[in-house]
Order: sequence, then C-alpha cells, then structure tokens
Amino acid sequence: MEQGFVSVDTETDSLDAMRANLVGISLSVTPGRGCYIPLGHKSAGGGLFGGDAVEGQLPPGETIAKLKPLLEHPGILKIGQNLKYDLQIFARNGIAVAPIDDTMLMSYAIESGENGHGMDELSEKHLGHKPIAFKDVAGSGKSAITFDRVPLDRATQYAAEDADITLRLWKLLGPRLARKRKVTVYETLERPMVAVLAAMEREGILGAPVYNGMRPILIGGRGSREI
Repeated sequence: MEQGFVSVDTETDSLDAMRANLVGISLSVTPGRGCYIPLGHKSAGGGLFGGDAVEGQLPPGETIAKLKPLLEHPGILKIGQNLKYDLQIFARNGIAVAPIDDTMLMSYAIESGENGHGMDELSEKHLGHKPIAFKDVAGSGKSAITFDRVPLDRATQYAAEDADITLRLWKLLGPRLARKRKVTVYETLERPMVAVLAAMEREGILGAPVYNGMRPILIGGRGSREI
C-alpha cells in the first residue's frame, strides 16, 4: 500500500479462465523477492488417500477478502504478464483489478513482431535469466499434473519467481516505452483493451440474427443456446 505498485500473478488448475479454480496468488514488490500464497493445493492421488487440502495454506475466502482492497485500490498499480487471464480469475472471485500494467503488451508495443512476448522469452532476452519451466514442476505428457497437485515447496519457487520476473521486466520495459516513444500507443490502444476483452469473454458474444428461421446462438461466455 505504501509503495504504490505490486506485481501479481495467479495459479490455477486449468488454462480455461472461465472454468479454472484459483489455486494460489503470487506477489512481488521488490526485485529479487517474491511470495506465494497457497489457497487450493490438494494431496496427490485420489479416493481415500488423496484429494484433500494440504496443510500450510490460507483460507481462500478470508484471503481474497483481505487482498480485495489492495487489488481494487485506484492508487496502486497492479503489474502482470498477460493480465487478461488473471483479471478473469479475480473477477470470478469478486475482485475487479485496476489499474494495471501488462509487461506482455509493453513488450509488444516496443518490439511488435521482432520476437515472442512470453515471460520466459522476455526474461532470457532482457534479464539473462531462464525461469523455472512449468513442466519442471507439473510434469509433461501422460505424467503431467494440474497445479493444485504440485507440492507447496515446488509451487512456491515457481509462482514466486513469476511475480518477481514480471516486476523486474516492468522496471526495465517502462523506461524503454518512453525512449521508443511508444507510451501513447501502449496507454491508449494496448492497455485499455485488456479489460474490454476480459469483459467480452465473461459475457459471451450473441451471434447476429439469421434469416432462415433459426434463432441466434450465444457463443462462449456463460453457455450456449441450441438452434
């Protein structure tokens, strides 16, 4: 609250933001340091011997309630990488995150099609650091597990690093936006679209009326109507 900005990232059990459950939240306010707040990790396995919440976590409802004033505070900038996904997760948990900065879009405004804009690639290019790969904590192929099954120690290293790297990229890319004279492009075109697209995804898209006797179809969002 005193600093005026915070890097934030969410961990979930799915890539589908409209179905994913919140597993944890990572934060960083100082380059080189990050924290992870576990909320929904479960023990490995199933049946009688797995699937229960693991010890050492915070209660989701109480934690979200305590973070809500920070994440919605108009005087505190929330920094993230590809924040549209995180905005969806927070919105489904009753938090309207704003204002924001998105390092992915900052990179795109500066370098456009020169390179990829994923966090791992940006970290290696600008910070000279190769982040922990998701497959290294959750596995790959048939042995892959969802993040809620990742042990807390490994999850903490992975998630806290994401928030830290995002903060360090923000501190580097912000001045470059000014030097490249791309601040206006970013602030008037790229950044405002994040909240707009997130809201569109939550509401769905109503198809245009057809003229062969069929009713419109609701695509995406909260469901679909049959023809």
